[in-house]
Amino acid sequence: MAMSRDARPGVEGLFRDMADNCARLDAPTYADLSAHVADRLPTHEVLQWMFEPYADARIADMVPLRFFAAVQRLCLEREAPGLALFYATLGGTPPSTPAARDACRAALLDIVEAHAPALARGMEWFPQTNEVGRSVALLAILRETVDAWGLPVRLHEIGASAGLSLRADALADAGVVPAERPGIGPGPDIVERVGCDIAPLDPFRAEDRLLLTSFIWPDHVERFERLRRALDVAQEVPASLVAEDALRHVRALRLVPGSVLVVWHSAMWMYLDPQERHAIENALAALGATATSDAPLVHVALEPVSEVAGEQHVFHLRVASWPGLGEVPAGMTVTRATATPSGLPISWTVPCVGAVVHDDRGRLLVIQRGKEPAKGLWSVPGGRVHAGEPFSAAVAREVREETGLDVSVGDMLGSAASPAPDGATYDIRDFRAHVVGSPVPRPGDDADDARWVGRAELRDLPMAPGLLDALAEWRVLPTAP
Repeated sequence: MAMSRDARPGVEGLFRDMADNCARLDAPTYADLSAHVADRLPTHEVLQWMFEPYADARIADMVPLRFFAAVQRLCLEREAPGLALFYATLGGTPPSTPAARDACRAALLDIVEAHAPALARGMEWFPQTNEVGRSVALLAILRETVDAWGLPVRLHEIGASAGLSLRADALADAGVVPAERPGIGPGPDIVERVGCDIAPLDPFRAEDRLLLTSFIWPDHVERFERLRRALDVAQEVPASLVAEDALRHVRALRLVPGSVLVVWHSAMWMYLDPQERHAIENALAALGATATSDAPLVHVALEPVSEVAGEQHVFHLRVASWPGLGEVPAGMTVTRATATPSGLPISWTVPCVGAVVHDDRGRLLVIQRGKEPAKGLWSVPGGRVHAGEPFSAAVAREVREETGLDVSVGDMLGSAASPAPDGATYDIRDFRAHVVGSPVPRPGDDADDARWVGRAELRDLPMAPGLLDALAEWRVLPTAP
């Protein structure tokens, strides 16, 4: 069971959590070694000494990852050849038999006993992975941005580490990452590349390159190779990095006519406290209020949005823009894709719509779903958007098919991401709509029933998960009793 990032389960619990995460993320070597450290902690004096300062650490402090990175730096510096034999990223063979696993565990403990002071110092470095696979999602949104406004891009990244994602276009050109969705339009003309980080790394410094490399898990050879090649690309494409916290950087940003400002971040949001996240969002909204079609603002984030077991490693690509794009109002966030923590593979969301319709008495139009997903549950009319179909047209079509009613479609109220039965993710955008003509619903298509309901009846119906909370947030619950 996954624990909250603010949980403090003790050092043994931290390593148990690391073992569980590694097992689910295709990293069996670290999974086994993490479990072994947890097993040995109660009796191993050197391990106890090393981790004593972290007895009350949070999951989010990532103590096990810091430990393993410090160990791997010794491997990379050829100070731990016995363990390097088992690291695939270093040309070794991952342990796959009981005897090999025992030898790998013993090699790790040999390093701990021989290099404990160096490892303790190395654990002071906070994780810096700068996974360039995440730039694939960014580049796709940059293509859409160019297609929408036709302006050069000023790209700013908060929590930038070494700023490798600031070279998203060059990484794709060099074949380091795939050029996702190139058919959207031409690549971006990036005229400004600036990143901020509390402790930025310099891809030109050998020490910083070593630090970045040490955080790649030894079973993840493709990630290791991507990082190596990305560091080479960084030598050819300049970018500016400043030692600054995210909030200060965002508050200092300004829009420049004749360019679009794109603010991007990935795998850093979880390290900020809620107050700082809220302040950054407010600063972006304030800046967005001054945006025009000649000086737009786009906020792009690839971050996990859930800590539920099995979901905390699903990253959501979420986008907001000022002015709004298409039928999405300015500043409204929509989920465009999901990805693994490394950014690849990326899975684009399935566009869907919902219709929030009230009658003259303040009742809400609902349907009982006759098919999966949510078969038998009640929801607002809606469904998938057809290829090339505007969202508003899809709203009118779905209401007609499911209830027989004709509607005029108004503004977009909000959006929600929902898992689909086939493993995809629905991007459900809900619109306000008004009945034109007869208000008598007749169920059709995949709706088993359709009716108008007031507040009391709505509360008694088995509703699709999350719908009532969304309607309440948008203040569109029925006003009729």
